[in-house]
Amino acid sequence: MGADPVVLEARTDSVRACPRCGQRFDVPDKGPGRRPVWCSPRCRRLASAERTAARNAGAAVRVIEVPRAHRPDPDARLPLPSMHTLQRLFLSSDYQCQLLLEVLEHRYAEGAIGEQLGAVVQRFAAAVRLHQSLAQDPGYRQAREQVQRLGEQLRRDVERGQQRDRELAQLRREVTEIWRLRTRVAELESLLDAVTGNPTHDTDQHHQAPMSRQQRRAAQRAADKTH
Repeated sequence: MGADPVVLEARTDSVRACPRCGQRFDVPDKGPGRRPVWCSPRCRRLASAERTAARNAGAAVRVIEVPRAHRPDPDARLPLPSMHTLQRLFLSSDYQCQLLLEVLEHRYAEGAIGEQLGAVVQRFAAAVRLHQSLAQDPGYRQAREQVQRLGEQLRRDVERGQQRDRELAQLRREVTEIWRLRTRVAELESLLDAVTGNPTHDTDQHHQAPMSRQQRRAAQRAADKTH
């Protein structure tokens, strides 16, 4: 008796076909218990009833192989990576870069290199010679060190400037809060004067003197800058 070809095909694929109704369904790669054969409990019960009826009637019983594990396709091939990925992997290896330079050097010496690639090799060699000559120049080294020092000083100045900006913003928020509190105190004092009929400025000797017009204008300008 031969095995069901539908089930045999399902052994090598995570998407399988129900041996009874042919409906395709997904099968998890891993999990406890046996891997499912039927698409639903209904098909499983009907298939069991069919096997029982066939056995009682003396008919041949269909053999259903239970998939045990996922078998990868031996002819399957991984997708090729993109040229950008290959270039990034190649340039990240010093050994591969060394081999490339050695091959280019040999091909350039043998004259077995294209005109465009040869121009690139010449520019690379000229850049290397220029870097070596500049590295041996005391004036260039001194200028480079000075540029590095200036860059570090500029970075520190930027950090200090950002810190001053944060402090100034904090001061503006505090001035705004002080102005709001003083305004609220003045409103409460006016309300108290209206209720008691006694001016609070005359009875409270320790109360802070009210701000002058110039002070109020300065506080208002500081408050406007924060918005």
